[in-house]
Amino acid sequence: MTFLLLTLLTHPAQSACRAVSVTANGAPVIGIEDMALDAARGQAVLSAYDRRAGTRGGLYLLDLHTLDAPAVAAIPLATGLSPAGIDLRAEPDGTRSLLAISRREDGSATVERYRLDGATLTHQGTTAGPLLCRANDVAFLDGDRFLFTSSHGGCGWGAVIQDNVLGGRHGFVGLVETNEPRVLIGGIGFANGLLPDPSHDRLTVAATREDVLLIYRLSEPQAPPQRIAVPGGPDNLTMVPDGRLLVALHPSPFRLALHRYGWPGGAAAPTRIAAVGPAGTAILLDEDGQRFSAATVAVSWNGRLIVGSVTAPGLLVCDEAASGATGSSEPAGPPATR
Repeated sequence: MTFLLLTLLTHPAQSACRAVSVTANGAPVIGIEDMALDAARGQAVLSAYDRRAGTRGGLYLLDLHTLDAPAVAAIPLATGLSPAGIDLRAEPDGTRSLLAISRREDGSATVERYRLDGATLTHQGTTAGPLLCRANDVAFLDGDRFLFTSSHGGCGWGAVIQDNVLGGRHGFVGLVETNEPRVLIGGIGFANGLLPDPSHDRLTVAATREDVLLIYRLSEPQAPPQRIAVPGGPDNLTMVPDGRLLVALHPSPFRLALHRYGWPGGAAAPTRIAAVGPAGTAILLDEDGQRFSAATVAVSWNGRLIVGSVTAPGLLVCDEAASGATGSSEPAGPPATR
């Protein structure tokens, strides 16, 4: 698989994008950090909670056909949670399986497994353990196994200081099989979004503090990865059927930290979305964050780019964008051979 390291700058017209308010039971949904797209049904599952206010949120089901309106209502699936990364898998019986990282007040985290049937979410089980304390994103490998990323190598503030301040690279990718987590790949500078592609023996991992995408072989995950430089710290990843990746990028970690924690000078943080493919990297959206700050995920559906943020209320919807991306593990057409 070969990527050309050419960066193409294309900026959609500002007027093509608009903020859309999302509510659930009449309350605003803030901090839609991740989304799992169900393209076949025109729906997305949203993972959201208001980190700066310290309030809990949950998982929500959104009908994407409603995004023409300036305000839309999502269906609460599970509330009282502080969820992070999620993934969706289409099952043979037509239902969907959902994985969600759930962060706890004591600093621990679990991965919760659900069955989604229509708008009914049924809890199926919990994966727990100390390796999950810094879990960030999660992705199905198949019906039983799944992968997760850990941003840091440990649970305490010492691990955060070691990586965030001293520049260590102790993030990792973990594998869960028979409900037991173990480390699969280590030495990553803030492991964030991940996207496995078993049909092409490929695993893409966002290394946020290295400004690169790491491309591993699933069959030999310990082999040195291919490194694809990107213009910012990569966050969540979604796939386009032609083989491109949509990547939410953080151009300035310093401004992101100020904004994320509400510190002086942190009124806004940049939003940047890029598509990475064989022809290079195309920047689809590049804003200063005054309208919509700190984007962490983007999916493309029906010709629209739909963007979520770790801090902003609602979504940003751009009507002129690359189409055909999927933010879930359901088949969406074969990627381009590379």
